[in-house]
Amino acid sequence: MQPVFSIVIPAYNVAGYIEKCMDSILAQTFRDFEVIIVDDGSTDDTPMICDRYAQLDDRTTVIHKNNKGVSAARNTGIEKVQGEFILFFDGDDFTEPYTCEELFRIAREKDADTVIYGYHRFENGKVKETCPPIFDEGHYRGESILDLLLPRFIGVSSEGVNHWLKNEKNALYVENPALWRIMVSSRVVKENGILFDKNLRVGEDTVFITEYLSYAQSCYVYPKCYYYLVTRETSTIYVYEKDPMAKLGGKIRLLDSRKKLTGRILARRNLNISQYWYGTVIMSCIELAFLFAKKDTEHRFFSRYRMFLQYVKMKDVDEILRKFRLMIVPGIRVIPFLLLKWRGFFLLFCCTSILQMLHYEFKRV
Repeated sequence: MQPVFSIVIPAYNVAGYIEKCMDSILAQTFRDFEVIIVDDGSTDDTPMICDRYAQLDDRTTVIHKNNKGVSAARNTGIEKVQGEFILFFDGDDFTEPYTCEELFRIAREKDADTVIYGYHRFENGKVKETCPPIFDEGHYRGESILDLLLPRFIGVSSEGVNHWLKNEKNALYVENPALWRIMVSSRVVKENGILFDKNLRVGEDTVFITEYLSYAQSCYVYPKCYYYLVTRETSTIYVYEKDPMAKLGGKIRLLDSRKKLTGRILARRNLNISQYWYGTVIMSCIELAFLFAKKDTEHRFFSRYRMFLQYVKMKDVDEILRKFRLMIVPGIRVIPFLLLKWRGFFLLFCCTSILQMLHYEFKRV
């Protein structure tokens, strides 16, 4: 018999967290679900712990595979799902015991194939921040999904950058595109062949959610927070944020993936979504300038500068910069963007190097 929910969990070296995650799932007040854990080549006790849960509860299936990244792991999970709806959880997080019950009620009462909800940031044993969706509660159908929901997930527009330069509030806000805060329809996913880009280890959620929303017909936004995102220093995203080379490679791959996604949606829906994410590329140029300008023991100044040039001199980036209509506003904040727009890459890198020595921190707030 088909379960209502398929809960897909990619797991890699989360031995210290997976038990809490699984306990929160098996404690659900709504019992009609299956759990598919994809052990992505873990080298700690994760495989053993997952197998133990599979023995304890026959709704749990564990798939062991070689490490190929979170995207490949989730794709493996998608191949196995039997449920009407899919929830993508991470093995180091946990959820409320009434999550499935309330999401099922919303889906039925609102006749929705998709539900977007909020989450908590959990750090050092307590809630650090509560993050409900930015969208108004309610039903979004057809074109309203494309007009109101999708743009907030894919990235920042060029106009958003100009609004940020004018110190407008939330100008660079992007709704967290993580899959653990959205219930999706397995029918929509499977009928349209929606999969995660295996080349992406960071940003894969952004592309998946955007593509999924371009197909979804009925989405309900609910302001309640069900999921607990556990912040830890060993997580993939934490390590990624601290590694300039990893971030450079990630941004290059994500740019390519966004471009291909844009082409697919343009061909199918006659909607050019590039307008929604060009600003993200512009901000990435400035962010990478600050990252690589920071002195390190392994790479000299010009070596770091050449790494920075790998991104800003890409053909696609150059085209985006050429199209960018920068708004000249008073203040220091606009200077890096002027240098970027004028292709003064070396001067920009020198300026950011000086600012790094002065302990200036670039923040997108």
